[in-house]
Amino acid sequence: MPDFDDDPRLAQAFAALRREVAPYVTAPGSAAAYVSVRHRRRVGAAAITTAAVLLVGGPAVGFAAANNDAVPTPPPVVVTQTPTPAHPAPATPTPTPTKPTATKAPSVPRVTGKVFYLTLDGKLYLDGRGYPGDFLSLNVSPNGKKVTWVEDGNLMMSDVNGRNRRTVHLDVDNMCNEPVWSGDSTRLLITQVLPGGNFLGVLYLAGGAGDDLGAPKGCHYRWSADGSRLGYLHGDVHGVTVQDLDGGDKVTLRSADIGGGLYVSLMGISADGGRVCVGTAPPNGNGGDAARSIGCDTVIDVRSKKSVHLPVKGELRSAVFLADGGMLARIRTNRGSELVRLDKHDRVIARSVESAANANRILLAYTPN
Repeated sequence: MPDFDDDPRLAQAFAALRREVAPYVTAPGSAAAYVSVRHRRRVGAAAITTAAVLLVGGPAVGFAAANNDAVPTPPPVVVTQTPTPAHPAPATPTPTPTKPTATKAPSVPRVTGKVFYLTLDGKLYLDGRGYPGDFLSLNVSPNGKKVTWVEDGNLMMSDVNGRNRRTVHLDVDNMCNEPVWSGDSTRLLITQVLPGGNFLGVLYLAGGAGDDLGAPKGCHYRWSADGSRLGYLHGDVHGVTVQDLDGGDKVTLRSADIGGGLYVSLMGISADGGRVCVGTAPPNGNGGDAARSIGCDTVIDVRSKKSVHLPVKGELRSAVFLADGGMLARIRTNRGSELVRLDKHDRVIARSVESAANANRILLAYTPN
């Protein structure tokens, strides 16, 4: 209470009070001083404030209480010093073990572009829409714009939706050697049926004379995208041959190269002619007939004559080789039928699960863009 700090009456009252009560409240010795100091530290401020109020408000009452002979002798003060408990050091928290994060395989985008399917009744499907076609001889140009087929012995062409239909050539084989597109979509490899025999040749769609390649040596020719190599299936289904366009640098795969089995189909040849994808059957299996069988289960390196292990799990059902050196593989997995695009180094760059409808159709062609 700073307003009364210099009041003479207040100072006199405190002095008189100390003189009167000192004999009754001061314990003898150093212990009394210790107790007094500790007690004052705790409550000194509150006690002094209360005493000041009492004395200022009524000093006569204060003095009467201090000088009253009936004031009892206060009991001796007993001090029990309770030791301050030591606080234990906080325990170091045990780190919660973390579960190792499972490393997921990097995701790849979906397969984009145009995927063409064919049905046994001759319909061509693109994006779920069906167009009239022909199972035995229909093929799609690599740029995805045109289709060709043989009708009544004549080579026909149209847009993929069936429009702009026209006759391109007469007397063309549709059974053993269906017309095959070049990688740049400007030429066709055909077998012309003439009275003197069959002749394999290259037809230029822009016009002009074609290239005569002589009598065909087998069935279901396939043309590498770079235009340099041809592959064909032997009529006895015991071999596949790959050669240059003029017949040179010939390599033949025999039944022994696939464990004594049969070559029942030749689905495709890689862009540089270094690989083929073939359909196989056991030695006592059904070799089929001259009509084409679309699909394959084994990729073979032509030079080494060894099967190629693709970096995908599942059963290979078909493959389409691409002009960039890669391929689109069709794989049966536990998720269903999947399309897996591989680059020229056999790295997976796109993957999609086929719809139930497309899974029951024949993969015919693929245009990436």
